[in-house]
Amino acid sequence: MDKIPEASRRRLTLLASLLASCKEERITSIQMQKMTKIDRALIRKDISLAGFKGGVSNGYKTAELQEAIRAALKLPSLDQKRFCCIAGLGKLGAALMQCGIFDESPFKIVAGFDSRVNRTEVLSADFPLYPAAKMESVIPESGIEFAILAVEDDQAKMMADRLATSGIKGIVNFTGQILEVPDGVAVENVSPLLALNNIVAALQS
Repeated sequence: MDKIPEASRRRLTLLASLLASCKEERITSIQMQKMTKIDRALIRKDISLAGFKGGVSNGYKTAELQEAIRAALKLPSLDQKRFCCIAGLGKLGAALMQCGIFDESPFKIVAGFDSRVNRTEVLSADFPLYPAAKMESVIPESGIEFAILAVEDDQAKMMADRLATSGIKGIVNFTGQILEVPDGVAVENVSPLLALNNIVAALQS
């Protein structure tokens, strides 16, 4: 299969998430368009790029389509745990640590780091908390691949550099900074301010 373009990959990832929560046995491109605001012709094109040929006039079998998209994108299943850490244990990091959004996912938080030693001592979690000074040893030893970055903006670049040096393959960036990282490290910027600006821009178009 040819490499899926980034724009299509992002839309397919969104579709996979949508299909995972869909209770209907079948789903049409019209239904997917209503839920995602993506044009149905583009949805059908993306699905074909994923190599799925099972569509008919009354839609797609939801489970089969979801499995095809996940296979095409090489998304992990629930039994293929991928280890993550949280870098930055301030209010946002602490909230992410406690919210439980990862419980029914393939991603497992196994460590937290903060440059302030007292934060690691006063917080409690279901996984170990470490001073940031231990990142370079703990991350490779624990097999951690991904990091959620929740530090203050002025620490973002320094912490991202250390995460990359420690062997992190991907960073979910909750800070307001746009990060520049080495080749081989992926970054997803999910700043609420960036998201709100995207919403405003979409409403004006």
